[in-house]
Amino acid sequence: MSEESVNRPLIFLVEEDNDTRPLLKNNLTRYGYRVSLALDAEDAVQRLSGGRVAADLILIDFVGKPAGEVLRVGRGMREEAGYDGRTPLVVMAEQYDADVEGTDSNVGGNDWITYLADHEQLENLLARLISTT
Repeated sequence: MSEESVNRPLIFLVEEDNDTRPLLKNNLTRYGYRVSLALDAEDAVQRLSGGRVAADLILIDFVGKPAGEVLRVGRGMREEAGYDGRTPLVVMAEQYDADVEGTDSNVGGNDWITYLADHEQLENLLARLISTT
């Protein structure tokens, strides 16, 4: 691995959907990030525990689950793994009201829910959060 790629920010992606996972990883890589993958919350806790993965941001996308539920899982996962609260946690929501589409919501500390309108929205949010950590 080149020194340049090692210095790129690392996003820890928790994605349960087998079809979405490679697409999202590809997009994140195209945005200029390194990506470490977990298949579900249990896998994520195992990988994050003991500081084995030093991610710059944790991104969770659980297809078909409400944002609040996924946020609770993400916070619990981060706590169980002993991860600090300074690392941004971003939940990609699928179920939301039309009035929040295209918005990013800070829901406390470094926890965010993104209600995607397009891929550029995610790219911009990640760049903003990682540049401030």
